[in-house]
Amino acid sequence: MIYISNKYKFYKTINLEISNNFIKTPIPKTWKLILASDGSFTQNLNSITNKIINVDIKKQYTQTYTNKKQIIRQVWLKDTDNNKLTFAQSLWYINKYSNLYLSDNIPVGQLFLESGIDIYRSIEEIYCGHSIYLEHHFNSKDIIWGRKYKIYCKKQILAIIYEFFPSHITNLVSK
Repeated sequence: MIYISNKYKFYKTINLEISNNFIKTPIPKTWKLILASDGSFTQNLNSITNKIINVDIKKQYTQTYTNKKQIIRQVWLKDTDNNKLTFAQSLWYINKYSNLYLSDNIPVGQLFLESGIDIYRSIEEIYCGHSIYLEHHFNSKDIIWGRKYKIYCKKQILAIIYEFFPSHITNLVSK
């Protein structure tokens, strides 16, 4: 179970086996491409939909622990028709390698490209399941796919990101 908020949860029904960013479990090729992609997912959505993808920040706040700061961020990726295509929740660690400003309207991947920061992404989990909250916002009762990954810079963790995708997103790929 993944907490989207205190009120809403994501219930995993299947957790797929993954090793070195490679999905070992047999799943449809389109989903393998989406979930194991190591490029900018926002740019991939832009190419798939042939529309500009916008970042809509639902919530962003800073938590301070003893001597550490973390930024919690929840965003929707939407197309120009305001269709919600992805929900992402992230936890950003503030350290000497993360002099990165999380912009209100620029996707994270684009920020890394523009900043010149050399990063490594490690996909930790791939799963599918259900969430009343996400099903409502994706306007779908179908299964929701997701992935969890960590972003590193010089062996220091910068962020943990959870992304959730509606099943109907694969219909955009085949158009």
